[in-house]
Amino acid sequence: MIIAQVNNYKITFDEYNAELERMLAKFHLEVPTEKAKKRALEQLIDAYLLLEVAKESGIKVPNDDIEECFVDLMLKYDSENEFQSMLETSNITTDIIKERIHNDLLIKEFVTTNFPNECEISPEKLKDVYQENKDSFRTQEMVKASHILVQGQDDVSLQKIIEIRESIESPQDFHRIASECSDCPSCLQCGDLGFFTRGKMVKEFENIAFELSVNEISKPVKTQFGYHIIMLTERRESKVTAFDEVRESLEKRLQQIDSELKLIRFIKELRSKADILINREYL
Repeated sequence: MIIAQVNNYKITFDEYNAELERMLAKFHLEVPTEKAKKRALEQLIDAYLLLEVAKESGIKVPNDDIEECFVDLMLKYDSENEFQSMLETSNITTDIIKERIHNDLLIKEFVTTNFPNECEISPEKLKDVYQENKDSFRTQEMVKASHILVQGQDDVSLQKIIEIRESIESPQDFHRIASECSDCPSCLQCGDLGFFTRGKMVKEFENIAFELSVNEISKPVKTQFGYHIIMLTERRESKVTAFDEVRESLEKRLQQIDSELKLIRFIKELRSKADILINREYL
C-alpha cells in the first residue's frame, strides 16, 4: 500500500506506520492523533527530499560509522534471538536496516554541514533578547531540608515521633537522632534530602518545609509515608539569573534557532519544486 509519492519515491504503509510509532513514543501517546499522523507523514516527506539533495551533494558516510550504529541498535536487544525476532516481525533485513542508517547519517551530515549553529549574534541582540524574556531566566524558589521519618500512621508511630521531637533541642540533636532513628534511607546523610522546588514533595511535607526558617525544626507532620520531623537547612529565593551567567547558553540557543529556521525555509523550497502526491484515504 502506497501512502504517498515524492518525486519518484513511494512511501509505503510500513514506512509510515513505523514513523508513526516513533512519533507516538516520542510524545508519549497511546492513540494516534490527527496531528501525530500528519507530522509522521511530513517527517517522511522532508527526510526523502533532504536525502535526495544530500546524495547529490557528494557527501560520503564511512562504513565504520554505519557498522557502529548497527551494533548500537543490536545492543538494545537482550539477545541475538530477540533481534532476529524483531527482523522477522517487521519483515525487514539487516541490509534494509543498514541502508536506513546510512540514509539517516547522510541527512544528518548534510544538515550539519549546510546549516551549522554558527551565525554571529551581536552583544546588543543578546542583551535585547535577555531583557525581553527575563522571566524565562527566573529560577524557582528552592529549599534544602532534612527529616526524620517514623513509618506507620498508627498511635504507636505517633507516640514515637512525639517522643523523638521532645528530645531534640538543637540542629546537632536533630542530625544525630536522624542518623540513629529515621526510617528513611536519608538517615545515612543525617536525614539530608538536598534541595527541592515546590511540587517535588508530597503536599503536607512541602507546605511545612517552605514555611520554616533556616535551622527551624517542625512539629510532627503526617504524610502517606508516616510521620516526619523536618528541619530547614538552607533557602534559595527565586531570582532572575544574571545576563553574564546565561549569555553563552542564550547565544547557543539563538544560533540553533537561526539554523533551524534556515533549514525549514530550505525544506519549504524543496517541497515547492517537488511532485508530492498523498493518498489521504489510507491515513
